[in-house]
Amino acid sequence: MGAGMIGLCTGTARLCDGITRREFLRIGAIGNALSLADVLWTQERRVTTLHRAEACILLFLQGGQSQLDTFDMKPAAPENIRGEFRPTHTSVPGVYICEHLPRLARLAHLYTIVRCMSHRVTNHNPAGYYALSGMVPDRDIVGLKASSEDYPNPGSVLGKFRPSRNALPAFVQVSESFVGDGHVHMPGQNAGLLGPHYDPFLFHGNPNQEHVDVPELSLPTEMNMSRFATRQDLLQRLDRRLATLAESVSVARMEVYYRRAYELLGSSQARRAFHVHEEPAAVRERYGRHRWGQALLLARRLIEAGVRMVTVYWGGALNSPEPYWDTHKRNFAEQKEKLLPQFDQCLAALLEDLHQRGLLEKTLVISMGEFGRTPRLGQVTANAGTDATGRDHWPYCYSILLAGGGIAGGKVVGQSDKFAAYPVDKPITPPDLVATIYYVLGIPLDAHLYDRLGRQLLLTTGRVVHELLS
Repeated sequence: MGAGMIGLCTGTARLCDGITRREFLRIGAIGNALSLADVLWTQERRVTTLHRAEACILLFLQGGQSQLDTFDMKPAAPENIRGEFRPTHTSVPGVYICEHLPRLARLAHLYTIVRCMSHRVTNHNPAGYYALSGMVPDRDIVGLKASSEDYPNPGSVLGKFRPSRNALPAFVQVSESFVGDGHVHMPGQNAGLLGPHYDPFLFHGNPNQEHVDVPELSLPTEMNMSRFATRQDLLQRLDRRLATLAESVSVARMEVYYRRAYELLGSSQARRAFHVHEEPAAVRERYGRHRWGQALLLARRLIEAGVRMVTVYWGGALNSPEPYWDTHKRNFAEQKEKLLPQFDQCLAALLEDLHQRGLLEKTLVISMGEFGRTPRLGQVTANAGTDATGRDHWPYCYSILLAGGGIAGGKVVGQSDKFAAYPVDKPITPPDLVATIYYVLGIPLDAHLYDRLGRQLLLTTGRVVHELLS
């Protein structure tokens, strides 16, 4: 089984002495921390780092957003390819996007569209792992499970090489973990071979609530900060006990878990970073009073408070009542009525807000999915349930959006063919994207990871896409 996320309300797993995770958290409020060719190739890449971004917000569009219905429209194509939507002008002359993205159209000068993302993995879980980690999955199968040997999410890598600057975690996930094919957690969301210490801190709540808090980060009513501070002795004794159990992966994860909770409990400023309800009502409305709008608002608050990376997974689970991007049926209705209005509102609000606050220059923003959708309506590639109103999975050519943190604004990088089916030339692969992310975030590309046997692994096999950079 793969490594799990670090969270603060994830069930009632018990330690060997029968103490539950929640009870453990509450104890004294403590819980509430080569070959020559390889060498030459690495040396060739040793430009190593640009370091223009201090932080990153990743909006992951689970299921796969349609390139033809958003950022790579083909109005001259046959109807069963171009679909129902029409292109609209943007703030950049000659650049057109979907008519149902009017706010983003007005901000096109702030971001770059990539129209040549490409790979060959067709199932959600392995494609998601590839898109996020930049490492080719060993199998393209339904239900690929996360593993402690997985390559890490970029947030975990960022947490290792550029740790948090304060009590807040370096890496926070503000939405539920994506449960995809086969009802198992999609790999690539956590630290994998880096170990549980670098897993994301998982915010479980719905940030769209009127009052947003993390209950386990609140001290009990009978506990003041003075009493809380005296419990460090217990913390140290627990440290010694846990050290004797270090070979247990679950206990090691618990150690990380309560250390993080302890640090957060001791910092009111860190806890307040999660309080989206402290934002003015007009700001909350601007982002949209829905889960994804408020999740991106929370992401902005966390980045502003010092978190290095925030991930937001738009979806949650296959067949969820929440609208998401796996549009095998009712492709146009789902996008027009639900997906595109919310996406347009919240992503535009985030970009504009970061820009106005002077944060965009130092914050890399990425909007992407694991793949795109089929050019032809009703074309079946992975799911026989796709009907004439839907688009199936299509990894061979898709679009993503990047902004801020060393990324140029007002550009289109790459070109697809007349049906948005394949790149015309120079496809950009997930490893290339991940290498570019590391480059702008100041992570050396010649850095190495190590597996559980101590074998040295390249951090990334990709090449920096310099066309994306400002």
